[in-house]
Amino acid sequence: MDFAQLSRNISQRYSISSLIAFGVLLVLTIVILHQDSRIGKMEEKSKTNRFISKKSLDDKPDDTPSVVGGQFFDHTGGGSNLLCLPNDPIWANYTTEVEKGGYIYGSEYQLDLYPTNKLFSFANAKSLHEHNVPCAVCLTRQPAVVMMLPARTKCYDGWTTEYSGYLMTERHTHKGRHEYGLCTRS
Repeated sequence: MDFAQLSRNISQRYSISSLIAFGVLLVLTIVILHQDSRIGKMEEKSKTNRFISKKSLDDKPDDTPSVVGGQFFDHTGGGSNLLCLPNDPIWANYTTEVEKGGYIYGSEYQLDLYPTNKLFSFANAKSLHEHNVPCAVCLTRQPAVVMMLPARTKCYDGWTTEYSGYLMTERHTHKGRHEYGLCTRS
């Protein structure tokens, strides 16, 4: 049987549109199976590569105490995102002079309306009112995530420094807030 005869037999049994539909279906099936395989591998890897930033009293580890920090509530400028600040900063160029740029303040719970807001029980809200908001950053054993850790020039033991620099943002009196960014050193 030559190619022309084979072609006629196929065209008699199947229409061109059904062959095209079959080809498209075959390609989509292959793509879906490939993506499913990749997703499965990523899910498996994510079980061993954990990076979690937590802001919960229950999840705060005792060996790395940290506090949530950010811009003062009534400043119009400065950083817009919250940071997990370590309690053991390592300064690059420390100064006791008053700085006039963007500020970072520790965050605290303000639950002075706890009897009326019904969000917390009376005892729980009273115990949290004006206390620091804790946070923790948990380490992964494999290099899966790069995290900017503010207020330190060196990593904790077991961590690897990828880059370092100065944390920057808008001046606290400027209109509009922007994320804290890192100017890296070469």
